[in-house]
Amino acid sequence: MSADDRHAATHRLVALGPAVPALRNCGWDCRAVDQLPRPAAGGLDAELVLVRATVLLANGLWDRFPDWLAVARGAGILTVLVYDGLTAADLAACFRAGLYDAIAGAAELSEWRRLLDRAAADLDRLAASRAIQADSADLQRQLQASQRRVREEAAAEAGALLDAQNQLEAANRQLSDHMAQISLLYRFGRELSLASNWDDTLREILAHLADFVGAAGGALVLRAASGGRFAPRQTYRWQEQSWDKVLLRINRQLDAGVASSLLAPGVFQVGRGGDQEEGRITALPLEHQGIRLGMLLLLFANPQERRQRSAMNISFLQMVQVVLSEEVASAQMLDRLRDIGAFNTRVLETVSSGIWVCDAQGRSIFVNRAARALLGLPAGDANQDAAAALAVGRGRLLERPLTGGAEIDDLPEIFLDGRLRFEGRRRVGFRALLRRQRPFRGEGLLRDVDERSLPVRIQTAPMAGRGRDDRWLLVILEDLSEAKRAAAARRRAEQAEALVAMSATLAHEIRNPLMGLSAQAELLADSLPANDSRRDRIDLITAEVERINRTINDMLQFVRPCELLRESVDPAPLARDCLEMIRPVAAAKSVTLAPITGGAEVINGDSTKLKQVVLILVLNAVDAAEPGGTVAVRLQSAAQLTFPDAMSGGARTAPGVILAVEDDGPGFGDVDPEQIFQPFFTTKTTGTGLGLAYCRKVVDAHGGEIRAQRDGAVTRLLVLLPREAAAGRSLAGEA
Repeated sequence: MSADDRHAATHRLVALGPAVPALRNCGWDCRAVDQLPRPAAGGLDAELVLVRATVLLANGLWDRFPDWLAVARGAGILTVLVYDGLTAADLAACFRAGLYDAIAGAAELSEWRRLLDRAAADLDRLAASRAIQADSADLQRQLQASQRRVREEAAAEAGALLDAQNQLEAANRQLSDHMAQISLLYRFGRELSLASNWDDTLREILAHLADFVGAAGGALVLRAASGGRFAPRQTYRWQEQSWDKVLLRINRQLDAGVASSLLAPGVFQVGRGGDQEEGRITALPLEHQGIRLGMLLLLFANPQERRQRSAMNISFLQMVQVVLSEEVASAQMLDRLRDIGAFNTRVLETVSSGIWVCDAQGRSIFVNRAARALLGLPAGDANQDAAAALAVGRGRLLERPLTGGAEIDDLPEIFLDGRLRFEGRRRVGFRALLRRQRPFRGEGLLRDVDERSLPVRIQTAPMAGRGRDDRWLLVILEDLSEAKRAAAARRRAEQAEALVAMSATLAHEIRNPLMGLSAQAELLADSLPANDSRRDRIDLITAEVERINRTINDMLQFVRPCELLRESVDPAPLARDCLEMIRPVAAAKSVTLAPITGGAEVINGDSTKLKQVVLILVLNAVDAAEPGGTVAVRLQSAAQLTFPDAMSGGARTAPGVILAVEDDGPGFGDVDPEQIFQPFFTTKTTGTGLGLAYCRKVVDAHGGEIRAQRDGAVTRLLVLLPREAAAGRSLAGEA
């Protein structure tokens, strides 16, 4: 017969209030009533009563309920309270009045199953106890009848009657002992299963157990961790100077079979150094699936006391051994599961990709450190445990409204706040991603808390949630900023490669005719009189030829490989020299050159080429500034800067310096800042457009980076240079 059939055949349940869906097909004989039954009057044909607190409160039965509990408990009826709507104090009062157990109305079916199975087991034990008590009462009645017959019969039967009385009293004592053992075992199992603090519970259990079996002290020995050494988890009136030696000796005796078994297997008597013949310790190894988890040790006053007490309680000790073994195994399994959860959390917190887990409403259930960094928020602690990791975002407590005060409440939501935008897929939304059966991959933009858009690679996949029907969405974002910059650098390299070939060809095709044209103009000028007005036209031709030749020289200088002569360069004196050289030009235009601010450490580079870069940038700034404007140069050292990595095509971080040239001119308008570094691009009416392109070439050769930005009314060009020599790229090498 199955457990459900046994319940249906032997146990009945009465429910006060609406039926609980979890009780359907539970295997019990269930019926519903609308009033508290009267157990004292025999009006209750049930062993378990299920009462809803909401019904008691609604019908005005709450004040009568404690008295009813006491009567029901006295009648051997177990009461379970569905405590929705009650305070902790009201619930505690019910337990004091005789309540058997309590459960939430929204409890899972598994919790209802465990409650009913436990109640059935307790009812079985109560029934057995009542049967034993009934047998005892029957024996008492038989004894009384025998006594009456003894008084009526001859005095010769007095001795036999006295023997029968002694036997009955011994049986009663044995029955009482067994009942006490069963009650204590039940208490041990319940307290261990429900305990939130095992140390306090184990101390109390050891005290009760030692007192019950007459031991002088006790100790529960467990492993601190899987594969670790044995050590006392809790002791009771037992002090040892060196537990390690004691436990090592006991373990060796048990493993070697030296310890002698008592009347039943699994319970051993072991000796200690200095003890008498058999020793004073009874050892109960706690084993599960062939693995020794620990030991329960009982210390007696002397060997004779140990033999007597252990023999009397041998069955009880075996049951205690089984209960403790199962509870310790379950607790260690839970610890291992927690460790696995904490390890998984640490892994997720360590990865560089941003990870979100969103519930069906789009609220964040989990957000790792990299994801917070992508949003521009503090990354937080990478060593938080699994429980803390799940307590992130708006989805961590689905029934609690947002407070708006805690930092995690204000965590931006990538879907609810519209911070994630998909490129080229206008119809891709959160609901569509949640319904997809296959993972989604694409690219998009993530808007951080400073309203800056970050290019990201997006991967999503649906996953199971906490509940049976919950469906969550896993979102993984990878920062593509460095990859985009590397792609732009590759495009510049490709353009430079084409420029190298084109420039070489143009220089060859243009220079030869120019040289002939210049020679013919000089010959023509020599043939004319000194005061001939046509000489002015010939001089104009010669000047234009020279200008074209300078343009060709600039172009050839740009496309030639950038070979660096590295040395120690102090950026501050170099910048001051450049300002002094340009000061007359700035004064002629009424532009102020502000004193250099900040400072920078010495770097490894080519001072001549770096001076050319600073001269070009400052001259451009002076040219862009309006009369009365200001040009400023700022220097700064940085412990960590991000530079392009020529070897890998990605990025690297290294100490470096920042040189910024600022002007208050009109800037570069609506032009893309990257475009001003392209060869032959210029916003001026004169010039070749090769100055900034040459600057980028020199900075790239140093392994650095040059950027342009407009900040309000200020145009700023930033030169980032590594402090130590880095593997830069020349255009010839790229070609």
